[in-house]
Amino acid sequence: MRVGLLGGSFNPPHQGHVHISIAAMNALQLDAIWWLVSPQNPLKEQRPLPLDERIRLSRDLIDHPRILVSGIEEDLGTNITYRTIRKLKENFPTTDFVWISGMDNAHSLHKWHNWQELLGEICMIHLTRAPAQSLVRNAPVKMLSSQKHVYIKRGAKRPLDSGVTYWMMQKKMINISSTSLRKKIF
Repeated sequence: MRVGLLGGSFNPPHQGHVHISIAAMNALQLDAIWWLVSPQNPLKEQRPLPLDERIRLSRDLIDHPRILVSGIEEDLGTNITYRTIRKLKENFPTTDFVWISGMDNAHSLHKWHNWQELLGEICMIHLTRAPAQSLVRNAPVKMLSSQKHVYIKRGAKRPLDSGVTYWMMQKKMINISSTSLRKKIF
């Protein structure tokens, strides 16, 4: 199986998460997307809504048979992406995984625990937003010479090899974020 992993706080989940999930699924011809609702993002000090509530909100939002919501990080006892990926690969040895993210994570990836080792474990796809070319050019991961960078504009069954970063140069974006939603709600 070819599975995309969209990790995050989902605090709260929104249509932007659904949009990038479907865009990545189409771009790489994935069999499924797993939303990994994190118990606590180690880079964020703010405490999110309770995990079970964020999982419920995520499941209520999704109306797609190949997008599955999971709290597996809590079951695995980790909230560090590198450790999560290692454990998922152990538990699902015949599954090819790809990490899905937006440009915010592409620009902060260098702050993640074991980020260079993570790139050696899993393929990544970053969905760009305008101005795409300059955002990609200035992403710290783009400066890493050991990483292969591939720009894609349309879907195809591409290899999900570690050491590869795909940049999805999409035109349609949904301008929404969990941060902006929280500011409106609270």
